[in-house]
Amino acid sequence: MHPTIFQVGSFKLASFGVMMVIAFLAALALATKRAPKFGVDPKKLSDVTFWAILTGILGARIFFIIQDIPYYLKHRSELFSLQFQGLTSFGGFIVGGVVAAYVCKKKGIPILPFLDLIAPAFLVGHAIGRIGCLLNGCCHGQPVGESFPFRVWSSEINAYCQPAQIYDSLMNVAALGLVLWMERKSPKAGYTTGLVLALHGLARFIYEFFRAGSSSTTIGNLPFTDGHVMALVIIAVGAVFMLRAKPVEAVAA
Repeated sequence: MHPTIFQVGSFKLASFGVMMVIAFLAALALATKRAPKFGVDPKKLSDVTFWAILTGILGARIFFIIQDIPYYLKHRSELFSLQFQGLTSFGGFIVGGVVAAYVCKKKGIPILPFLDLIAPAFLVGHAIGRIGCLLNGCCHGQPVGESFPFRVWSSEINAYCQPAQIYDSLMNVAALGLVLWMERKSPKAGYTTGLVLALHGLARFIYEFFRAGSSSTTIGNLPFTDGHVMALVIIAVGAVFMLRAKPVEAVAA
């Protein structure tokens, strides 16, 4: 794991921050390429994306603090960290999505087609972002022995662990391929968004079983975490989107 790419004096170039930038650029590139198909002006796309990303980061930070509120009540000086650490994808996904829908409404962009446009881009960004988690050493998997074929060293726990971040990344890449294939077969407005939500939620549900370096807390004596619960909620929301998908021509411009 390599949390720092290089350091000059007190300046550190964090690998997680670099991967976040790459994730954003890759996601924006895919969305821009898809924009003409959905009749969206690339300039408007950039405007909506800017606000969605900005507020999404804020939401990711707020949700992370809420998950670990006992810790932050004891370490209040860390509440307002400006570094790329202490984020949760659920918060970013929820807040960024709500803000994107609001900005779309203000700019007269049909919301469902726009969400279908950017939903696959989210999977790209998330998959790349997880590589940043691997380099940073956060969100690591369960500890394993030296004989385990797929293992990475975690300086956080000084032990080998499963590369859970890679599992999640690969599942989201597979989800992207399935989404793009299914999109051609069911071009209804809202269907792509629903499928992305359902598949991403499923990937996260599976990922939680392997994850150890997490803010997720176990629910009682059950083998489930709050991450599992949120994943199920996202799957359910995705199912609603898919069931209520509308013919494209029925969506008001």
